Amino acid sequence: MKKKIFLLAVLFPIFINAQVNTFSFNINGTTPAGFVQALTIAGQKWSNYLQITVPVKVNVFTVNSSLLPFSAITLANGRKNFANAPQPNTLYVSTLANQIAGSEVNSGQYDMDIYFNLATSYYFGTSKPSASQSDFISTAMHEIGHGLGFYSDGYVDGSGKGSFGNIPPSSIFPLTPSFPWRGQDSVPSIYDKYIVKVSGNPLTTVAPDNSTALGDSIKNGALYFNGPLYANASHSNTPVRLAGGAGTYTLGVDLLHIHNTYANTIMSYYWGAGDTVRTPAPWELGILKEIGWNLKAVGLKENNNYSLATSFPNPANTTIFINGKNIHGIRIYNPQGELVHEMYNEFKADELIVDIKNLSEGIYFSRITFENTSQSAVKKIIVKH
Repeated sequence: MKKKIFLLAVLFPIFINAQVNTFSFNINGTTPAGFVQALTIAGQKWSNYLQITVPVKVNVFTVNSSLLPFSAITLANGRKNFANAPQPNTLYVSTLANQIAGSEVNSGQYDMDIYFNLATSYYFGTSKPSASQSDFISTAMHEIGHGLGFYSDGYVDGSGKGSFGNIPPSSIFPLTPSFPWRGQDSVPSIYDKYIVKVSGNPLTTVAPDNSTALGDSIKNGALYFNGPLYANASHSNTPVRLAGGAGTYTLGVDLLHIHNTYANTIMSYYWGAGDTVRTPAPWELGILKEIGWNLKAVGLKENNNYSLATSFPNPANTTIFINGKNIHGIRIYNPQGELVHEMYNEFKADELIVDIKNLSEGIYFSRITFENTSQSAVKKIIVKH
């Protein structure tokens, strides 16, 4: 069974009515109830922060096997030396390369393949999963994040030799990407060029490519994403610790994840069953901006202060999603100041779903209140059925 869905998101500024298809999902296989909606929400959440002018094309596969060693996995497409590439001989994931080039550099190809293993006990809803369930929205955001640029092509082979851009197709068997495999482009990714050792030396230059010395450098010692312009500034002006460096190397885990000691971080392994992590941390957005993404101003502003909340989509048809920490409740007023809708966060969720299908078309204002503070956030809402 194969189906395709498109995700509509509003370009910055968020109150302009013009819309663009920011994500398209091509789904292969049978999906359970709630799968498509949760996947759409995951894409919408990322597009709430990123300026996407060239649509992101995601190829989705569903499998169901307890024998497979993953709940979800992403293979990212990429390009080097494309038009307007900021750095030569550097691999950029195609989602980012397309934005920089201003047009598709991988025409006819998907930007990423994502495999979801339905043997995992997924929760497809929008509130909070039980302690035995994995939150699908959080997982989908994590996997999409790899395709957006949390991508390293650093590798250590069976003999201990390290390299950048020399990942053989056999290492991802039995998976086969729907696009030409870019793991062997013989260059580091733009993300890799910001990885440093404790000494501050770039990982890509500490030892020759295809050497045991580089393999040892990848496997041993703490590794950091050192982004001097944006990433560090979003992280108390210090580099962000990455996964790996514990004396071993695991493909698909080390380097391209944030270290598991970080809480509330989509691109780490800190969270698990029963947890929801659906809002990018400031340093995650900082990393994306560092490698070349343009962020929406609203995303930067609201994500630097966890007491504020995000509200999307806008315009909205039947539903509004409110994201934030410690939300107490929300009230919606018409332009005359009359209260037209009210709800409270009974389950202490990080996301509220507001049903607005009974509101007439027009402009409204929502006031979001928070626990243990008098602070509130006011959002302008356009309802358009």
